[in-house]
Amino acid sequence: MGTRYAKALLAVANEQNNAAQILDELQELAQVFAAQPDLGQILTDNRLSALEKAPILTGLQQPFSKLIQTLLQMMFDYKRMTDLPDVVTAYERFYDAQQGIIEAFVTSVVPLSTDQQTALQETLAKRYGATAVHLHLQQDPALIGGVVVRVHDEVLDGSVARRLAHLKQALMTS
Repeated sequence: MGTRYAKALLAVANEQNNAAQILDELQELAQVFAAQPDLGQILTDNRLSALEKAPILTGLQQPFSKLIQTLLQMMFDYKRMTDLPDVVTAYERFYDAQQGIIEAFVTSVVPLSTDQQTALQETLAKRYGATAVHLHLQQDPALIGGVVVRVHDEVLDGSVARRLAHLKQALMTS
């Protein structure tokens, strides 16, 4: 459901030349919803009357641009406030694709140095034709060595554990 709202929102934001500002505002909204996990449900279900919900919605809309205020009003009117986190995620994905930004999830045994991170970003940017690469780093000692990188649905597995598994399978089939 969030995909349709996000596409429409990005189209309007592009027309207004403020897609980056809207991304920032959506991320702020996502923080509000993360801090108050029941907020979307409260504004959607029938626990409160429309009159009781109105000041909550107004307070939520107040610090944001007219475009975000309109989005919030529309989602409120259509009882879709619980979908807001999905809208934010979809908007981020569409915005990143438009800007040539990719997300790479990197798993290594030890923390990567700044130089290693920079080299990995440059390599991935060339491979995927990206203007920027955001790395999400984590560690897993089970890899033994090397790194595993996931970009979109593709996994680049350069781990020692994978190489050992292949070697073991080759020895067992021989």
